[in-house]
Amino acid sequence: MSFFDEDYIENDGEFLESKHLGSRIRLSKKIILEGKAILNKNFLEEVIEQCVENYRFKDALHIIDNLLETAPYDSDLWMKKGICLVELNQNRRALKAIEHAQTLDPVDVEILIEKASIQINMKDYDEANKTLEQALKYEPQNEFIYYRFGKLYQQKGIFNKAIEFFDKVVEIDPEFSDALFQKAICYEYDSKSALALDAYDKYLQVEPDCEVGWFNRGIVLEQLGRFDEAINSYELAVALDDLFSDAWFNLGNLFADIGKNEKAIESFLKVIKIEKNDETAFYNLATIYEEQGNLKLAIRYYNKAIKVDNEYHEAFLGRGYCYYLLGRTKYALKDFRIALATNYITEESWCIEKEALEGIDEKDILELYSLLPELKLDDKNPKLLIRIAELYTKVNSLDSAIDTLFKVLSLKTYQALCYYGLAKLYFLKKRSKHGLYYLLKSFVINDKSVEVFASSFPSIFTSKLFKALLNDSPFKIESPDNNF
Repeated sequence: MSFFDEDYIENDGEFLESKHLGSRIRLSKKIILEGKAILNKNFLEEVIEQCVENYRFKDALHIIDNLLETAPYDSDLWMKKGICLVELNQNRRALKAIEHAQTLDPVDVEILIEKASIQINMKDYDEANKTLEQALKYEPQNEFIYYRFGKLYQQKGIFNKAIEFFDKVVEIDPEFSDALFQKAICYEYDSKSALALDAYDKYLQVEPDCEVGWFNRGIVLEQLGRFDEAINSYELAVALDDLFSDAWFNLGNLFADIGKNEKAIESFLKVIKIEKNDETAFYNLATIYEEQGNLKLAIRYYNKAIKVDNEYHEAFLGRGYCYYLLGRTKYALKDFRIALATNYITEESWCIEKEALEGIDEKDILELYSLLPELKLDDKNPKLLIRIAELYTKVNSLDSAIDTLFKVLSLKTYQALCYYGLAKLYFLKKRSKHGLYYLLKSFVINDKSVEVFASSFPSIFTSKLFKALLNDSPFKIESPDNNF
């Protein structure tokens, strides 16, 4: 997905704070403390501007609030206060500040535009529309008003209408690059890749040094299947910003997709150099090494991914498959079990015959629940036994649940469900070989087991590890007699 913040505004000095800003802020605080704010108003306003440009909104707000004590009727200061509060995610306070500025200068279009912007942030679209309509009466050719109209409809998801307003902006000012950028975003979100590409090209004619523009253009080119051009676009993005990890990541994926594995490895290693704990980059490196047959190196990078995210079930599946290929079946089965656990195991995931859990009164079940420790399982009602097994599972009495399901099996009924339930219980007991054995037995007896497992655990069902283990059918896997 493309970069799409509330706004994208080109700023060459975006992260380059003035060397003297820190000392200027300290001087400003000293001036305020000494009660000399009004005598140094021009200086303090300069510092406010620098703070805003360098994202030091709290410092700016501190100076603004103190200046307002000496100049309470300065509408520009109230507007700047609103802008700072927006950046600090305090939209309600920001709106109050802007509305106060509006009472001081009701026909200031800039104040109205800022007010509409806050209303859009708060999803108060009707009020934002009224505010912009009001601003338009004062300045019918103000491109910033039309830009905010575009943002309003963009946020509402009415992309064709948003594009109309962004076109109006560009008609007034052909070099209003933000409008071209947002127009491209609208086309992307509206799944019109060719038109998005054209919009990005026009944007980059105005802002050729914008790495985000080249990055987003690369995404659109990928969507259009123009991979060589996409690579070129991503490479231009990283040429402009060597620390642009998302662009390096996309390059790695694209190189891997077209079979240029060494280039892909270089790109993912670059991501890791920038983002030291990027688990997905570790995972992608592991899959490339696995594909190359370098299983030990693949395992090393799967380990790194798991170290960052110990619930990364795809990494467990990948590592397990490498272990399987190396003949280390014990470790492969363990990773398969962990992948199941991290991919969530719920009652719904393991239920293949819901009717077996019906027909027993809940009051009876609750009564049985309290009697579980002393209950003797000599009943011949399979549905009741299955519910009792379920209750044993809920109270973590797994051996009792297993014994109960074997009791049901002795009645020659609900065999697929029982084997499926046994698989779950053995996986919970961390006895992976037993779990897989009974899972495969359930598959052989009833295709419905396969369907439920596939829908409940899609990424596991389609994994190379599971397919490999599945090929060792119950006729090839001996009945388990070892704990794994």
